[in-house]
Amino acid sequence: MIRLQQEARLSGEELAKKVNAIGAEMGVGLRYGRASVSQWRSGTRPRWPVPDLVAEVLSRSLGRTVTAADAGFAGGGSAEQDGGDAVTQLERLGSSAESGWDHRYVFNLHDLDVPVWRPATEFPPAHRQTPYSGPVGEDELETSEEMLEIFSRTEAVHGASRVAPFLGEYLHRTVAPWLRSPGSTDTRRRLLRTSARLSYLCGFAYFDLEEHGISQRFYRASLLLAAEGADAWGYAVTLRAMSVQAWHLGHRHQALDLAGAAVDAAARGTDDASSAFLHGQLAVAHAGRDNRDAALSCLSSAERYMEAATSGPGTVTYHWAAFAHQRAVVRSLLGDRSGATLDFTNAVQWRPACERRSTALICARLAEHHLDQGQLEQAVSSWHRFLDIYPSIRSGRARSALAVLRSRVRPHAAHEVARGLLARATALWRPDTGTR
Repeated sequence: MIRLQQEARLSGEELAKKVNAIGAEMGVGLRYGRASVSQWRSGTRPRWPVPDLVAEVLSRSLGRTVTAADAGFAGGGSAEQDGGDAVTQLERLGSSAESGWDHRYVFNLHDLDVPVWRPATEFPPAHRQTPYSGPVGEDELETSEEMLEIFSRTEAVHGASRVAPFLGEYLHRTVAPWLRSPGSTDTRRRLLRTSARLSYLCGFAYFDLEEHGISQRFYRASLLLAAEGADAWGYAVTLRAMSVQAWHLGHRHQALDLAGAAVDAAARGTDDASSAFLHGQLAVAHAGRDNRDAALSCLSSAERYMEAATSGPGTVTYHWAAFAHQRAVVRSLLGDRSGATLDFTNAVQWRPACERRSTALICARLAEHHLDQGQLEQAVSSWHRFLDIYPSIRSGRARSALAVLRSRVRPHAAHEVARGLLARATALWRPDTGTR
């Protein structure tokens, strides 16, 4: 570890801060300092997840993969357990989600370097005997597709906490055994595609819970399943989701690469609404890198696709409210405050009533946007609407938005409207209660 730390040119204090920061990416609050690093350097093996976190810090600093074992922690870490075919990974991840060991996965920056789209040329047969008896057929396919709809609807309305552990269990105990059972080529292809989308949804649910390590692993499993099922659209959707996650965590260069790869993967045979969905994220990613012309060009393309669209994509919900939200983010990043305000407002007003979590998060973002412009009363109004929805959802991102609300409103507590908002937010805050 000493040699690698020196090569990375990190002081003990810098290493500790980066460990804490990456811990936050996986939903773990840590407060390590220089003294802790000195203990690790002297041979003390820290408790999980520190070996993996140190390895990830060194990997990012050195630009190459460093494992926990490389860093001098005997026995390695959870990263050494990754690998295997798509079904093996799905079984491992589903078991982890079901058992509650979600936090053992660290978000790995090098795992954002994903292969370009190449569909499988053949479909492997079942890998081994499973407790499930008989071949997989139409009944199993219909069941998995119905469960995808149920989980998707529940997650959008109630938030990820209501879905993630149960979806992980379903993937582990039901879907994975079906994938290892015999069936026709067409049946297996359809099941692989539905499984990829279920894995994508599970990844998104953990993203919403702000547990980014296991979220990333479910996304990677989704890519493998989509490739094996020759599902270019499913592959593109997952790449886009990974771009959103990377952007959310501040990895803007990787976010742009992933958004571009998503557009490329779905370039052939994609309907207009799907193209708008992908180009909207590419516009956000370009804006995050201050590529103004490219961002506006992609935004214009997304708008043209939306105007031509006759139906939405089959795996995600994308509509004018979602487009308005993406355009608001682009305009905000490019300094168009008035345009961003209009689009954030439209994104809230146009959202379907069933998409409560998204409505709440955009209300919170609109409130921050108003406050940034010194518009306290408008900010308070938007935050009150956020609080109207907050008790009915279980979302890590919503909980973080509530924390931001309290932090940003405290300096304005001398104003009566701010005091009332702060009192209401404080009453909803439960510091010892997680989102799950």
